[in-house]
Amino acid sequence: MKLQLKETYDHNARFRDTTKVQSWKIAEMDRFIAKLQEAGLGRRVLDLGSGPGQQAMYLQDHGCEVHCVDLSDEMVRICKEKGLEATVMDFYSLDLEQLSFDAVWCMNALLHVPKDSLGKVLGQVEKVIKPDGFVYMGLYGGYESEGIWEDDDYLPQRFFSFYEDDHIQHRVNEVFTISEFYSMPVEGSRLQYQAMVAWKKQNNPLKNPN
Repeated sequence: MKLQLKETYDHNARFRDTTKVQSWKIAEMDRFIAKLQEAGLGRRVLDLGSGPGQQAMYLQDHGCEVHCVDLSDEMVRICKEKGLEATVMDFYSLDLEQLSFDAVWCMNALLHVPKDSLGKVLGQVEKVIKPDGFVYMGLYGGYESEGIWEDDDYLPQRFFSFYEDDHIQHRVNEVFTISEFYSMPVEGSRLQYQAMVAWKKQNNPLKNPN
């Protein structure tokens, strides 16, 4: 599955770099940057599943020091062409210094992780975040599904894991503590975009006490 996913994104890397970043994604990045400021954190950010680095460039242009990680060699090559710090790496075994990032930005990457492996991947993410740091995680879902998406127009077709809202929150809360969760409809689809901010369990300064 990983090899198929890598092949798919290698083939589509240049095309994906030509697409415009949607306004709602920019709004999510602005929320992320504001959260860093609100929590008084530094700006060392891991972009997990960075793709061609469009979002990483936006974060960098707004004061973040970004390290991009992606499974695709071509995606990482494009990131480096832009001057970004980038590494080809598998989410399942993050070979990065522990406790080295103030926050992790992860939009629409972990939806390619099988459900029985999500806890392992989240554990890898947790290890690289500083004690007072957090992860922003966004993914498509809203209903339960797992497997190759037969309507995918990318080849080889990609594997996706989709969760209902309660289910994904339960899974993330096994490793982190969620302080914010919200979902947005995806136009023309039954999918929703699920977004959450989750903190390391020992330090959740912005958690609503209610």
